[in-house]
Parts: sequence; structure tokens; C-alpha cells
Amino acid sequence: MYYCVALLSGVLLYQYITIKKERYLECSNTNVIKVSIHCAFIIFLVIEFIVFWSLFWGYFHFRITEIWPPIGIVKCDAYRLPLINTCVLLRSAISLTVYHDILIGRQSKRLIYVVITVRLGLIFMYTQYDEYKYHLMYRISDGVFGRVFYSLTGFHGSHVIIGILILIATLNLDKCAMFNNHMGVTASIWYWHFVDVIWVFLFLFVYIY
Repeated sequence: MYYCVALLSGVLLYQYITIKKERYLECSNTNVIKVSIHCAFIIFLVIEFIVFWSLFWGYFHFRITEIWPPIGIVKCDAYRLPLINTCVLLRSAISLTVYHDILIGRQSKRLIYVVITVRLGLIFMYTQYDEYKYHLMYRISDGVFGRVFYSLTGFHGSHVIIGILILIATLNLDKCAMFNNHMGVTASIWYWHFVDVIWVFLFLFVYIY
């Protein structure tokens, strides 16, 4: 999985550099490039959804067939750090939506909403780390429950990190006035909202249910 993440990050970085170069040299991206990027990104999100679906499928399979949670496992309080993280991600989704709504407005005013979203993403990751380190009474080695829990939440966390990197790239593109029909920001907003929706399902079915 780590090789796949590294390969994906390399492909995204190469694509970002290529688009930036084409935008700088040719002053615009062709319609073919824009449509192909949108289609490729939609396919990428579908693949990501399938991966998360398979993880949730495994979770519900063990939940139905096993004693859940297993004897000796004490689940964390869903209404403390997980609830805080849920509010943080939902707040970040709102700030990113506001950024999209005022994209045609003043640059200095709208960029602050991307910065807010990135900071909220970092707060989410820090809170997740704090939960892993100090608040969970079980580890990944504690049977099926630990492996499933850390696989779901850890895989989602890796996507939050990727989302933060994409937003930083979006911020850089906007600062350089290198958007063309808001192609880049649309993709970054889709990805961030996808991450938000996945977390809502995690919060409901893994932490609460």
C-alpha cells in the first residue's frame, strides 16, 4: 500500500508540474486537457470509494459475525475527540465552499479560506495523533478490532494528508493566478468533500454505532 501511495503522489506531482508549465508557456489549457483531467479525477475518486467500501465491508462483516467489540476492548468515547474532529472537518468543508463561492472575487480575501481549511486539516491530524497516542486503550495488534479500526482511520488520515497537500498546491496556483476556468480548485474541493463524507461514515459507524 505504501508503494501505491508513493506512486500516486509522484503521479500527482508530475501532473501538477506539467499543468503549471503548460499554463505558463501557452497561457491556457485546451478543452481536451480540462475534460481529461476532470474525467481522470472522477475515476480516481471512484477507485478511492471502492477501496473504502471494501474496508467498511470487512468492518461490518466482523461486526456481524464476531462479538463486537471483543471482550476486553473498551471503545473510546465518541463524543470527545472524535466529535471534535468531526466538527473540525465540517468547518473546513464550509470554509472551502465559501472559497469556491467567492473565487471570482478579491484574491487576498478568498485565499484566507484555503489557509483556514489547511489549518483545520492540520488540527484534525494532530487530534487524531493525540487520540492514537494517549486516549485509545487498544493497539493495532489487539486482534481483529484493532486492525480494522486502525486500517480505516489510518487510511482516512493518509487521505487527509494528501488533501492538505492538494490544497497547498491550489493555494500556490491561485497566488500565481494560474487557474484556468477554476479546474484545479474544483478537483481539490471534490477531494476534500470526499474525505469529509468518509469521515462522517467513520464517525457514525465505527465510533458511535
